[in-house]
Amino acid sequence: MCEPITMLDIFTCLLGALFFIFIGFRPPWQPKKLQDFRHKEVQDIPGPLSLPLIGTRWLFTIGRYQMSKIPEFYKDMLRKYGVIFKEEALYNVPIISVVERSDIETVLKSTGKWPMRPPTAAVAKYRKAHPERYASTGLVNEQGGKWHFLRTSLTTVLTSPKTINDFLPQMEEIADDWCHLIKQRRYRDGRIDHLEELAGRLGLEATCALVLGRRMGFLIEDQRCEVAEKLAQSVHDNFVACRDTYFGLPFWTAFPTPNYKKLCESERNMYEFASELIKTADESTKDSAVFQSVLGAHIDEREKKSAIVDFLAAGIYTLKNSLLFLLYQIAMNPECQKKILEDTTKTYLKACSMETFRLSPTVHALARVTDTDLVLSGYKVSAGTVVLCQSALACQSERNFNDAKAFKPERWLNEEKNQTSATAAYLVTPFGYGKRICPGKRFIENALPIVLEQMVQKFVITTERPLEVVFEFLVSPKEPISMTFKDRT
Repeated sequence: MCEPITMLDIFTCLLGALFFIFIGFRPPWQPKKLQDFRHKEVQDIPGPLSLPLIGTRWLFTIGRYQMSKIPEFYKDMLRKYGVIFKEEALYNVPIISVVERSDIETVLKSTGKWPMRPPTAAVAKYRKAHPERYASTGLVNEQGGKWHFLRTSLTTVLTSPKTINDFLPQMEEIADDWCHLIKQRRYRDGRIDHLEELAGRLGLEATCALVLGRRMGFLIEDQRCEVAEKLAQSVHDNFVACRDTYFGLPFWTAFPTPNYKKLCESERNMYEFASELIKTADESTKDSAVFQSVLGAHIDEREKKSAIVDFLAAGIYTLKNSLLFLLYQIAMNPECQKKILEDTTKTYLKACSMETFRLSPTVHALARVTDTDLVLSGYKVSAGTVVLCQSALACQSERNFNDAKAFKPERWLNEEKNQTSATAAYLVTPFGYGKRICPGKRFIENALPIVLEQMVQKFVITTERPLEVVFEFLVSPKEPISMTFKDRT
């Protein structure tokens, strides 16, 4: 006769079942896919060894990876762990990287009313410590309603198509002056050994002309502006210090480390040198739609000045690096120069810019803090998780673009255009995506083809030196940069 089942028997069975579930036991009748899906949580995502408290930051301090080669680190992670992998920040906070196009689209489309991105904590700390200059931590670092208020108050005119269209004739003049400077500075064989210095001067001149509404004279050969040179150097130092404090061990949160001191000095110098340029504003500045819109904004006066400083810094650095990447691709592909000259519609110029954005973006990944729970490559990712959309890696994948590592502007034209544009919608994002897109996007996108057209019309552009890149919080060409510009006959 069978013994009656007691509560103890039931409890024992449940306890045993829980034990086998915990250790990952899969009974023969349970499909493996179901078992895998059940256990795919954030902690199951593969990645490098994480240490208590400091996470994976040790890789850039005592490990074999350099902070100047962060994109190479992520390329290595993709090779080792696949299209989704995990690193951990301070206190073992997970940071998930996704490379699959569908995952990137899921993350970028899921952001809510006010998309969140991880702040640059060291900059935020510095600005909070200086309320006499800053009323907030700035557009890049603020979140939620405060970010939205700053964005709508300060960038509406800068992002307007009318503003940029009105600026284009002046950009034509600036491009012509830059070509004249190239002629003056090259050697007899047409070679220029430090093209980055001249590209920086172009970035200064164009950005100041847009924001301050006047030509500053940075492209005049014999005119040297010490303030402008120091501003450009401070911008560079600031980006490098942001990188080192962001990816390095966070000792700067406890005491002022050399990297944090460098960041503080560069923030202070950027503010002071940009202020000197703002003081030079004259009657012509009254015609600057960008400058006047900022001054007229119903917002704290400190926000106005810091916004202009940030506009100048971002514009200088982004235009300089984007132009250098574009000229390198054109120099390495002489057939493209011929096609630019033959194309009367100027669509090939824009295709060259877009292809450069795909192959050599200054932003290698987009960071988001998820608003909702998501499933990425089969893993459940909770709301509030930091996710890096590795768009640069995705752009060089054959799964997304045919002959992905080749420079082919034609993919943006004719019958290939629709397919390329559809694939690129969430991948070719050098200025960010959605509501948090860089306010200077339209300015850079329109300035580059103008400069390129004039350069190709006047010069045969060549280079024999491969272009290396370094990570300086943005991806930049490694200096010095050498190219040859011979007169086109």
